[in-house]
Parts: sequence; structure tokens; C-alpha cells
Amino acid sequence: MSMAIDQSGSPAVVAPKIGNPVLYVAAAGFALWSLGWIVLIPEHASRLGWTLEVVGPLLIAAAIIMFVSSLVARLGMAVVVFAAAGAIVGALSTIFFAIDPKNLSTTNGVRFGYGAYAAGLLLGAIAFALVLLRKETELSNAENREYPPCGIGCPCGNIIHSSFASIALSGVGLLVWGIGFIVHTVHPQGTSLGWVLSVVGALLLTVGIAVHTPHLAARFGTNMVSIGLLSVVVWLVGYLLNVIKPNAAPTDSWYTYLFLCYAIGHLLSAVSVMLVVRRKATMRA
Repeated sequence: MSMAIDQSGSPAVVAPKIGNPVLYVAAAGFALWSLGWIVLIPEHASRLGWTLEVVGPLLIAAAIIMFVSSLVARLGMAVVVFAAAGAIVGALSTIFFAIDPKNLSTTNGVRFGYGAYAAGLLLGAIAFALVLLRKETELSNAENREYPPCGIGCPCGNIIHSSFASIALSGVGLLVWGIGFIVHTVHPQGTSLGWVLSVVGALLLTVGIAVHTPHLAARFGTNMVSIGLLSVVVWLVGYLLNVIKPNAAPTDSWYTYLFLCYAIGHLLSAVSVMLVVRRKATMRA
């Protein structure tokens, strides 16, 4: 959260710079993504459900692209390109199921789904690696006093507020998560190793976000951060259930539990985004 000096000379809180259209599109993306899983719970081969699984993530990717100017200024064009590409590729992981749900029962269809999702996660990991390099440069510049202080004595401008540890943990988490889905790609019939790596990766990402909690809570509110973290934890539960029965096919009733966890997790993500909208409105009041 940025700060300014009001007329009394005291620091005044300035609302986050993320525009409401971006937030609404992201929230709609998570909501439709969640709805898709809800539709798939009673019928795993629902074309509507799998179509929503494409549309929802694509809206999230669109939100990233809509926010590109601010992201590029702070993180650099390469980071934004990899992040947006990862979101788009991940969104397309279920496109063959949307085209024809019968692909759920084909090895190539399932392999493509896992492979595209793995590619999306790995592109995200690369984006975090580039952020880490940029953060290292910032720290070096700060040590050399090349970064100008702002009016209240703290660094300002397009700096990366996340700590080195937070960025590293999140990046490694996406990497391990992606490797887990690569294992699924190699063994589409299912294997415990792939799901265990997915659990570990998601856990590392959760820890990375948790490390950054103080700054996120100050900017967006404790409720938003808590619900956001809970959304990832719910995913973990779904993955843990699949560790128990790794050979379950996407059409197996066991996947109902995973779909339920996905639905709840994405719905919580949508709620957390809308809490940011509410906070922005409150801060303007």
C-alpha cells in the first residue's frame, strides 16, 4: 500500500492501484472456474463444465494482460510475458475436454491436459525466477544508495515489496508443482509421486505467500489474505486425497473430491478478490 502526506503532515493511506475492471474480470474468472467444477461434480463428462474450465482461467489471464502497464513498470516485460503465457497455457489444458468430453477417457487427451497445466506452472516458475533476479538488483541498488527515498523516508517508485524468501519459495513451489504434473504427463494412468510433488509445490507456494502476509494484509486487508491462503490449502486437501488413490481416472467417482476442493478453492479466490474491491471502495469513502 502506498503512502502520501496529507495537509496535516501525517502519512495518509492511498488505495491500491489495481483498477476495478481488472479485479472484476479476475473475480469473474475465479467464479466461473469454480462454477465449472461444481457442474462437473455430478457429471464429470459435462461439456458445459469443461467449457467453463477454459473460460474462467482465460478471464484470469485477461486480467493479467489488462494490468500489464503497471506490472511491466514494476516487474519488467519478460516477467509479464511469462506470467500471461503461463496463465493462457494453463487455461487451455482442458480445452480438449471442452471440445469432446470423451477425451477424458483417452490417454492422449489426459496427457495433454496434464502437460499443458505443467507448462503453465513452469512458465509461472520462470516468471518468479525473473522477479527474483530483479529483486536482487533492487537490493544491490539499495545498498549502493542508488534508489531515491520518498517523502516519508521509505523507498518508493516501482519497487518489488515481496521479500527475497517469499519470491524464492513461491517460485520453487510452482516449479515443484509443475514437475509433479510432468510426472502425470509421463504416467497419465496415475502415480503417487506426481500428486506428492503437487502437494509439496502447493505447500511451498502457500508458505511463500504467508511470508509476505504482513505487506499483503496492510495493503489489501487481513480477511483477503486469510481467504486467499485458505484457497490454496483447500487445493492441498484435494491433492492429498489423490495421493491416497493416484490411479483414479478423471471419470472416476474419486475425482469428485478433487473437483469439490477445486470448486471451493476457486470460489474462495473470487471472494478474496472482491474483498480487494470492497477495501478500495472503503478507502475512497
